[in-house]
Amino acid sequence: MPIFEAQIQKKMKRQTLILGLLLGAGICTLAFKENINADGTFKAIDLSNFNTTVRAQDDFYEYVNGNWIKNNPIPATETSWGNFNVLHEKSQKALRAICEEAANNKTSAAGSNDQKIGDFFASGMDSISIENEKFTPIQPLIDKINQMKTSADITTTLAELHKIQTSAGFGFYVMADMKDSKVNMPYLFQSGTGLPEKDYYFNDELKMFREGYQKHLGNMFKLMGDNEANSNLNATKVFSFEKQLADSSMSAVEMRDQEKQYNKMSMADLKKLCPNFDWAVYFKTLGAPDMANIIVSQPAFMRQFNSMIATEPIEAWKAYFRWQLIRSCAPKLHKAVCDENFNFYGTVLSGAQKQNPRWKRVLSTTDGALGEAVGQLYVARNFSEESKKRVNIMVDNLMAAYTERIKSRDWMSEATKTAALTKLGTILRKLGYPDKWRDYSGLMINRKSYVLNFLHSNTFDVEYNISKLKEPVDRMEWGMTPATINAYYNPSNNEIVFPAGIMQTPFFDARADDAVNYGGMGAIIGHELTHGFDDQGSMFDSEGNMKNWWTSEDTKNFQARTKKLVDQFSAFVVIDSMNLHVNGELTLGENIADLGGLTIAYFAYKHSLIGKPAPAKIDGFTGEQRFFISWAQSWRNSMRQKSLINQVKTNPHSPAKFRVLGPLSNIQEFYDAFDIKPTDKMYRKPEDRVLIW
Repeated sequence: MPIFEAQIQKKMKRQTLILGLLLGAGICTLAFKENINADGTFKAIDLSNFNTTVRAQDDFYEYVNGNWIKNNPIPATETSWGNFNVLHEKSQKALRAICEEAANNKTSAAGSNDQKIGDFFASGMDSISIENEKFTPIQPLIDKINQMKTSADITTTLAELHKIQTSAGFGFYVMADMKDSKVNMPYLFQSGTGLPEKDYYFNDELKMFREGYQKHLGNMFKLMGDNEANSNLNATKVFSFEKQLADSSMSAVEMRDQEKQYNKMSMADLKKLCPNFDWAVYFKTLGAPDMANIIVSQPAFMRQFNSMIATEPIEAWKAYFRWQLIRSCAPKLHKAVCDENFNFYGTVLSGAQKQNPRWKRVLSTTDGALGEAVGQLYVARNFSEESKKRVNIMVDNLMAAYTERIKSRDWMSEATKTAALTKLGTILRKLGYPDKWRDYSGLMINRKSYVLNFLHSNTFDVEYNISKLKEPVDRMEWGMTPATINAYYNPSNNEIVFPAGIMQTPFFDARADDAVNYGGMGAIIGHELTHGFDDQGSMFDSEGNMKNWWTSEDTKNFQARTKKLVDQFSAFVVIDSMNLHVNGELTLGENIADLGGLTIAYFAYKHSLIGKPAPAKIDGFTGEQRFFISWAQSWRNSMRQKSLINQVKTNPHSPAKFRVLGPLSNIQEFYDAFDIKPTDKMYRKPEDRVLIW
């Protein structure tokens, strides 16, 4: 994820300053059934997944994954399908068992985590009550919106919406000051649009999504009780309203520039920037303490918001607030609203053909609200401390390899190398789960209303986040729950974090040979470490402060290399018929992390041999070959075209195929392992290759 996850997430739960992997990996005591040979032995690489009609030297991704992709079509409920989905399915089964047991336990103590998990899940599964209550639980807030009369009402209503994490207007969040990482600071950032990125409001190639969105807006207003004429009128108002917000927003690429988004100002200056909004009333209603300073990430957006308070009629604000409220609650409301929400966001925008069963949707919401409570039970049942120790050893080996790589970079001065080694040596590692679990005692949950439980949990999280303004930054806090199939690097904490959920087969298994484990989990560890030294992470020093520790000459050398990587990935064609290319600028940080992570993992693997040659061939492949095969199979994935378009336009990660082909085409050791020749399609001229770390 980009550095400001808070700026692109529509919900504020567990938002931190992180660079994520968006993949799954790991350790587990039980292998998947398909990873067991007929004789009962474990197979880390399944040759039946290969497409041997394609040469490894021409398309390594298809060679390793072709048959798996062919034989594993995307399920109707999914927008993509790959290793991470398979692992997610496994995780969901474990979490479902926890939630169903809690829901069926009639003796749980009132106020206990077990009671809250059980009641939350049970309320979501009670479809009859949800159908009967319709909009009743949120009707008081709808009435408040409908009763708005003046611009002063905009302030109080928006604060009420923000208390339940409705992403209307701008966003407000508390996290570490990027230039003083020990101090928590309030941030304002762009938000409030229903389409994924500003390009969706203006780009002619995305017209079909705009049209679908406008139709969806009209349908939702009808479901809220508006007649045909008013529904269409309100849909037009909302789209025009959001288009103005989008026009003043930073694009996904522009938001990668952290310096431009660090605009620290006094509260008096904020009032000058946005004088039409009553900030004192807003912060008081939200429950925030007195604040001397605030960081405004996108001043142009806030100026536009301020202008719209004066220019947009109150009826437009009413329509916009009603829409944003319903949008935030839609998946938790009655079937007609839930189905319409899925029809647009699931099908029109992403290509899914069928909605997930209710238990999966409710499970996701329960985990979002009570993630560490559920995670504590998940870890107790599904995570091995021995696995944690094994991964910790791998981290040690990756750190040692990284140290040697930094020392050997001929494009870096000794001064910058020293600073880089200091940063590397102070990286905090978090494996599996938090040392201290979050306290949910202040969260009230019962079985009466699913949507109210959801909104109560949102308010609980907002209050928790705002309370940080009175405290120093807690470096031991986690930004992901234990069952999450992901990992991240947080530059403000200078930390790498690997939840228990990612530490499972098929990315790591104690029974697999080291080559496979380093090509999977090792490259994941290397990926997160490299985020500390990519084009964004490298802006932060060893203490997590955005501070330049590079010489000007080293910066030029680094940027020259990263520019070549931008050009490489921008040349990859994702969809021929649209001439849609990977956005090399948007994906630069993740591409640096993939290339660096894979490179470091390879040398860590070689180092683990302690000077001895790699073991004899397994399944006809050398250790070096199995290392790269493991990397490629980690990324096997199919994606629906609409979802692929969305990824290219909004996601800082390149599509899976190019996350394999791109790094490999730059690594000489891959050329050596598979005897890549100038006539092969995987070949890239030496002078065109990129080697950073």
